[in-house]
Parts: sequence; C-alpha cells; structure tokens
Amino acid sequence: MLLALSVKNYALIEDLTIDFTSGFTVITGETGSGKSILIKSIELLAGARADLSCIRSGCSVCTITASFEYKNSKIADFLDNFSISVEDNNTILIRRTIENTGRSRAFINDSQINISVLATLGELLIDFQAQYEKHSLLSLDSQLEILDNGIENISPLLEESSALYTRIKILKSKLETLSLSDVERERKVDLYSFQVKEIEDAKLKIGEDEKLEADIPKLKNAEKISALLQEIISILYSSENAILGSILKTKKNIEIVNSYGADASEAVSLIEQAYYHAEEAYREIEGILSKIRLNPEELNAFLERREIIKKLKSKYGDSIESIIEYKNKIVSELNSFSDCKDESEKLKKELESETKRLSEICRIISGKRQKAAQIFAKSVREKLFDLEIKNVVFEVKFDRKELSANGYDSIEFMFCANAGEKILPLKNTASGGELSRVLLAIELSSKIRNDCTAIFDEIDTGTSGKTGEKIGEKLAELAKRKQVFSITHLAQVVAFAKMHVKIYKEIENSRTYTKAKMLTETEHIEEIARMISGEKITKAALKHARHLVIASRDKILP
Repeated sequence: MLLALSVKNYALIEDLTIDFTSGFTVITGETGSGKSILIKSIELLAGARADLSCIRSGCSVCTITASFEYKNSKIADFLDNFSISVEDNNTILIRRTIENTGRSRAFINDSQINISVLATLGELLIDFQAQYEKHSLLSLDSQLEILDNGIENISPLLEESSALYTRIKILKSKLETLSLSDVERERKVDLYSFQVKEIEDAKLKIGEDEKLEADIPKLKNAEKISALLQEIISILYSSENAILGSILKTKKNIEIVNSYGADASEAVSLIEQAYYHAEEAYREIEGILSKIRLNPEELNAFLERREIIKKLKSKYGDSIESIIEYKNKIVSELNSFSDCKDESEKLKKELESETKRLSEICRIISGKRQKAAQIFAKSVREKLFDLEIKNVVFEVKFDRKELSANGYDSIEFMFCANAGEKILPLKNTASGGELSRVLLAIELSSKIRNDCTAIFDEIDTGTSGKTGEKIGEKLAELAKRKQVFSITHLAQVVAFAKMHVKIYKEIENSRTYTKAKMLTETEHIEEIARMISGEKITKAALKHARHLVIASRDKILP
C-alpha cells in the first residue's frame, strides 16, 4: 500500500507531499491540471524510463520519494535476495532522482539499486491499469495463479506434483549419467581415475600452501638473516666495545658519581633498565638465530612442493579445499559407474512409476481447474455485464503442455466484447477502456488477496453516468481488498471514494505550479457538485452530489 508520496521539481510540480490511506482514492482536476503528472511520478518509482524533459524548468534535479507498506512474502523475499536492509519489517522507502546531466538513480531504503531491479519490485507493488502490456493479470502465470487460488484443496495436490516433478528431474539426471556409452564411460573412468590418483599422490594437507608461502622466504634468505643476527649479537655482547659491557661500565661510573654526593639515583635506575632491555634483546636474537636453518635441500623440496600444489590448483580448483572437494566428487561419480546396468534398470522403473503418478495428479488438478474455470468465467461475465459490456464473451482457454511442477495445463483468458466476433487472447483484443473494466472484473472475481496497489487511469473514459456509477461501485468493492486509485472525470465514480485528491494549477510570479489538495467531506461534495453543474455550483447540483455520496455509501457497506 502506498503510504506517502513526495515529488520535487517534476514537470509543473515544485514541491508536493501527499499522505494516503487504504481503500478507494480518486484523483480529479481540470484537463491539463497535472493529474497524469502525479501518476507518471509514481510510474518512475516503479522503474519507468526517465525523460530529462520531466525536470522542472530551471532545476538541475527532480526527486520522487514514496513509502510503501507491504505484507506480500514475495516482496520480503525480493528485499532479502538483494540484501536490502529493512528496519521496519512492513515498510520500505523508494527514492528516484533524475539529473539534467542524464543520470538517473534509484534507492530502496537508501541502498542504491539498478533501475531494472526497481522495475521488478514495482511490479510487486503497483498494477498500472493504464500500462496494459505490463499489467500482472495479463501474464499467463498470473492467470493460472488466479484460477488456482479459487480452487479448494488444490494446494496439497500442487505440492505433491511439485515434489514428484523434482524427483523425476533427479531420476532423469541420474539416468543420463548412467546411459553414457561404454566408450564414453570408460573414457571418463580413465580420466577420473588418473585425476584421483594425481590428487591422492600429492597427499595434500589443508593449510600447507599457506605454510609454504610463509616458510620459503625464510629459507631463501636464511644466510642473510643469520649473518645479520650474528652481527647484532656481536654488537650487543661479544665485540670489544659490546653494548652490554659498555652499559655495565657506565652503570659503575654513575654509581661512583652518586657515592660522591651527587644525586644520580634516577640515572642508576634508568641505566639498569637499559641493561635489562638490551640483555633481553640479546636473548631474543639468540633464540631467533638458533631456529634459522641453512638447508638448500629443504628449500628445494619446499619449492618443488609449492609447484606441485600450484599445478593441481590450475587443474582442479583455486584452493586445497576445492581440490579435495573435486576429488570427492569424481570419486562419487566413479562409484556410480559401478554396477550401472542394474542401477539403470532400477531407476527406469522408478521413473516410470513416478511419471505415471505425476500424470495422474496432473489429471486431477486439470479436472478441478476446468470446473473452476467455468465458475470464474461466469463471474467475470456477470461483472462485465454490470459494467455495461453487455455482449461480452469471456472464457478460459486450456492447452496441454508437458508434465510440470504445476500440472500440464497452459491456460489463457480469452475475450470478445462484440457478439459475432472472434474470441482472442485478452491482451490482444480489449480496447483501453474495455480492458480496464475487464481487469477490474477479473480482480473482483479472483479470490487472490495481495497488497499490490491498483491504479486505474480514466477507467470511465467514454462511459455514461449509469456506467460510471457501476464502475465506482466495483472500484469501491475492490478497495475493500486492496488500495485503489482512480483518475476520473465522472461524479458518479468520485462519489464512492474514501479519499479525494484534487489536482489544480496556480500561477505565482509568472510561473505555473501544479498542486494537490486533500478534500474534506464538505469540499468533496462541493467538488462533485462542480463536476455536475460546472464552475458555478447550483443548489440542485449540491443536493444531487449529497445524494450520490449517501447512495454510494449504502451500496458499499460491508
């Protein structure tokens, strides 16, 4: 559900913020006032292509921000898949910026994302009834989901068919491996056996490559290290003017000075500490020297060992762990080649049995779908009749496909608005106004409940007041299940709204601004009256407007 929308420097909008509620919201305004601008700004938040001309004249960037509340698990999975953090488990913030340099950026909860990713999320959040080619209800997968959602006790069958299909894929994969020709199998046995022997002969140990990389530099530089250490020992201890001896002599001299009455006790303490530190350094250097190995043979062995591991990494993996993992994998495949004939026969019998069972489950699922399709199609036709499409033909077409996780049915909604004409796929036949009403009828007939916001852009175009009243009633009915927006020019539709947004233009300092206003109950009725009688509101128009509102509320009571 769209909670709030903020638009800055977009077309004629300088700075506009609107808070929305659940239920049915209408957007009204004079032609050219900017109603479509508001919808297009929402489209940008759903991943629509940006145009530099949308940036308000004199501005360098436009920014559109919206917050959405969601309950759909698909949205939660989407956010998790893209590692987008969510502080509030049910609310996300989407921001889109378009700069006059041509740069367009998108953010979800301040995490920058590609526009294509935003478009994917947009399909889960909003259904734009004006963008027919993108509407979710026109996809075959969505149509099948709509049908299945109205069938009682179909979930266990679909779960079983999915499990069987997965099992069949595994069996086919195993059979494919086993069905290799004898020559191919022997070739793989020879190759795998050589590879296993090469890896096992190396007797790899996890972490030894890192140890080699640490030890080889020390072995290579052992002679230089030893010489330097011996020189340090000489300086500290064994040379004629060794530091330790000099410090001791200095200490004695300071003590004599101290005995003569000059206070040199602090100097005595410091020189003693210097001696202890120098002596400790000497012992440490001796210890390091004792560990230095001058062993060319050991160095050569380490270098050879490193080359062996490097060669294996180039062939089997970029780490010792991955080399061992690869070896275990091909050992498993080698084992699977053994007794492959008996195993193959066993797998074939199991595959035949599982396929037969899946076919039976698919048959049962299809039977349930056929019955549900008749009930669903009848419901859609009845609602379209109410929406003044009187000669409608609406059917659910069934085709057979290969066995799959969700059955063997391929379905498509078929539609014809005029008697005697050929019935064709819905996406290829309905006109703009018709399609909006068809999609509305489908949503009302479906038992699917989601929190996707539906936006109807002038669904009542070309209709009369009577049809508009039916459209308003159906939109309000749908709004009991999900948030619904509609741009409309018909008072009969507006009367059913829970929330009324009026879009208007103002000229300030020779510039035009598009603005929006949430109408109060009184303003709502006055605006309906204005839509009925024109700019001058008559008493009769006000009375009629009140009647429309009261009548609409009576019709949409729970």
